[in-house]
Amino acid sequence: MCHTGKTATATAVRRHAIFTRKEIEDRVKQGEILVIINSKVYNLTKFINHHPGGDLAIWHMAGKDATDAVLAYHPEPVIEKRMPHFCIGELAPNTQHASKLSLAYRRLDAKLKAEGMYETNYWFYVREAVKMLAIWFAMIGLVVWGPQHWMTYAASALLGSTLWHQAAFVAHDAGHSGITHDAKTDMILGICLGNFLGGLSLGWWKHNHNVHHIVTNDPSHDPDIQHMPFFAISTKFFQNLYSTYYKRVLNFDAAAQFFISIQHHLFYLILCFGRFNLYVLGWSYVLRKGPVPHRKLEITCMSLFWAWFIPLLSYLPNWKYRVAYILLSHMMTVFLHLQITLSHFGMEAQENPQDDFAAMALKTTMDVECPIWMDWFHGGLQFQVEHHLFPRLPRHNLRKIRPHVLKLAKDHNLPFHSYGFIKSNQVVLAVLQSVAHQVRAVLRVDPRTAHAHAL
Repeated sequence: MCHTGKTATATAVRRHAIFTRKEIEDRVKQGEILVIINSKVYNLTKFINHHPGGDLAIWHMAGKDATDAVLAYHPEPVIEKRMPHFCIGELAPNTQHASKLSLAYRRLDAKLKAEGMYETNYWFYVREAVKMLAIWFAMIGLVVWGPQHWMTYAASALLGSTLWHQAAFVAHDAGHSGITHDAKTDMILGICLGNFLGGLSLGWWKHNHNVHHIVTNDPSHDPDIQHMPFFAISTKFFQNLYSTYYKRVLNFDAAAQFFISIQHHLFYLILCFGRFNLYVLGWSYVLRKGPVPHRKLEITCMSLFWAWFIPLLSYLPNWKYRVAYILLSHMMTVFLHLQITLSHFGMEAQENPQDDFAAMALKTTMDVECPIWMDWFHGGLQFQVEHHLFPRLPRHNLRKIRPHVLKLAKDHNLPFHSYGFIKSNQVVLAVLQSVAHQVRAVLRVDPRTAHAHAL
């Protein structure tokens, strides 16, 4: 049994209350945020706006069994020490049930912990830090002290894109508490590294990315696949969907119809400009009203990025070189944006799926096969299935757990999507082309009401 907790509302007056799923559903409809974890019921109504992982990550779990998602995202001390304060009762015994897949997933998680797979090899991150500092110094050194030649500047710009590529991987690890496994420590490390070297907001990414992990490839809820008017991976986007993340309608208007009808041709070109969009999203997040964890640190480190990048540009001979340097360095981060999209763009997209946490990860995520000597280039993103199942697992152990995940999928007759780099590109392009052709078909039926004909 659990204690009621200080955050329980006035309607939950019974200590050790027993809740049916219908009672939980009714209270959620009344505006309370109740979730089920290990057959216990938690009231997170007053905590939701203080959740380090963002409010939407909890909101999407309201009324549901969040056991697997919570275990995946939170270390044991958080669950054992903080969660009891929000417990208001238990689920009625006759409604307690966990699928065979869910139980197998939990056993595998316990097995990986026992085998030390959650333990970080800190020398790995020492090497990463040395590598990034060396790239950063070389990037600056070529412009400031190197020969005044366009090839020197081009080499520096390419080093810049490489730096941002590699820094994003470490920031990703930190955002998932996959380095020290302390959320606050990892977040501060990630901000000091990622925001300073790359100019982006780790806080924005975490708020966005946590939602993505909870509702992967859900057209209405997952911001990682909401790229209207440029991309649509499902005909569901023809329906003028309302984005619960962006709090606006994703209009299937004339611009969207045009771009999506040729999206398979524009795919790589648009990805080249993805980094510019991330600057806008990052600053919009840290300057918004409402709670922003580590706001001052984020703004400071993002500002310090421009404090070193703009002076670096001043060493270039003229504005033509500066514009070319910015374009080359930023456009060559296309590989990072490509790696991110390959993981999910070619996979199943369902609205409000009822799958278990593990089933959702296996159905909506793709691995990209590569030799071990190319792991540096993919930065762990090639093991997205493993990462979605065990997001706090250190990056350097993802390859080691792959056989376990393959067995989990096989034992429960679930797909395990894994392709080589070329084939994974072909899979994504095929989906984009299929949706593009359906746009054209819809427009031929009735261009004025295209969204009404979504398949």
